[in-house]
Amino acid sequence: MQFTANHTYKRPVADVFAALTDFDAVKAKYEALGQSDVKLVSREEGEDGSVTLVTRRVVPLELPGFAKRVLSPKQSVTQTDAWSAVDAKGARTGTFVVEAKGTPVRVHGELRLASKGAKGCTNSTAVRIECKLPLIGGKIAEVVAKDTRRAVDHEQAWMSEHLTSS
Repeated sequence: MQFTANHTYKRPVADVFAALTDFDAVKAKYEALGQSDVKLVSREEGEDGSVTLVTRRVVPLELPGFAKRVLSPKQSVTQTDAWSAVDAKGARTGTFVVEAKGTPVRVHGELRLASKGAKGCTNSTAVRIECKLPLIGGKIAEVVAKDTRRAVDHEQAWMSEHLTSS
């Protein structure tokens, strides 16, 4: 199961990147989505300007009955966002992995921030969800994809508001 979410910000790549890699902003974003116990595991900045941000949090999931046999309605997840250095065109690319211990689900994908000149920048998030369970794996992946899509859309809307007010 996969999807791509695109969002345009009316701010330059540097401003959006700074907010996406600032733990205080990331924590506020997750908490605004109803997630709890948000912790910074690590934030490493490379000499080239690359940044890897690792966070841990508790994520509530909306689960149909059949999925409750496999997933908990509250998942403790660790997310790793690894961003590259800025390229010659001013863009940033990256990857993310969301791991929930004890589940057969893997959520991962690619990130891209690209300049739109004076109009700001575009944030593209390509998400892949995998569940390697026989028979119901596809259905579980659909449930997680629906919840993940909702979360990505809310995260992007929250970030737009945050960038407008800062």
